[in-house]
Amino acid sequence: MKNKVKQKLKQGKAVMGAIVTVNDPLTLHVMANAGFDYLLVDTQHAVIGTDTLFSIIKGLNPTESEVIVRVIWNDRALINQALDFGADGVIVPFTNTSDEVEQAITAAKYPPRGIRSWGPRYTDRYGKTPDEYWENANDQTLVFPQIETVQAMENLDSILQVDGVDGIMIGPNDLGMSFGMNPGIGKKETEPIFQQVLDKCKEYNVPWGMFTVTLEIAEQWFKKGGQIGVVGGDFGWVAQGAEDTLKEVNSLLKNINR
Repeated sequence: MKNKVKQKLKQGKAVMGAIVTVNDPLTLHVMANAGFDYLLVDTQHAVIGTDTLFSIIKGLNPTESEVIVRVIWNDRALINQALDFGADGVIVPFTNTSDEVEQAITAAKYPPRGIRSWGPRYTDRYGKTPDEYWENANDQTLVFPQIETVQAMENLDSILQVDGVDGIMIGPNDLGMSFGMNPGIGKKETEPIFQQVLDKCKEYNVPWGMFTVTLEIAEQWFKKGGQIGVVGGDFGWVAQGAEDTLKEVNSLLKNINR
């Protein structure tokens, strides 16, 4: 089985994902069958420990979507664990130098490219046997470093030249804050920074991505040549649905209870 996100990115196509944070069988079933290019299990900003992460990844499979885990930190054990549990790739936050990006890629790849330890718990995605998984894992798993600091911007040329970078993800809030701006995506003052990253990605032929949050922002950057977007997720959709419904309920009750 080929990693479809990796294939599409190599073909210059755009991909869209959604965030998964809720470990509920029915919710996972819905997300797994929704049809997104990838599902992003966000351990960095959600209450997801080791047992929960394994449960979520297993709960999402089988799915046609690729499952990508954003690990908490650029740590060999966390990256190794996510991939052993069956993730198709990892997003690694706060990668500020080429050495740190190399560290992340080395953790994600088996020898001779890396130092990933052998012990996958779920190999069905890239082979029916451990031998088949071994043969395919290095080529098929994704590594997306995150660009979200001034330091990373200063080292962008060297970061984008590291062998094994399948794409980059901008953390828009943290990157903006690193430049002294208030958090919040969609602000005009951050666009030149995001554009600078996009221009460099084009120069080095590395897919550009960002936590775009909305379709409007994703469309804006896709039209400029970006390739990786994220548009909401389970928790946000529940919260927004509850808020929208409550507005309608309050409007109804206001008319009824005059």
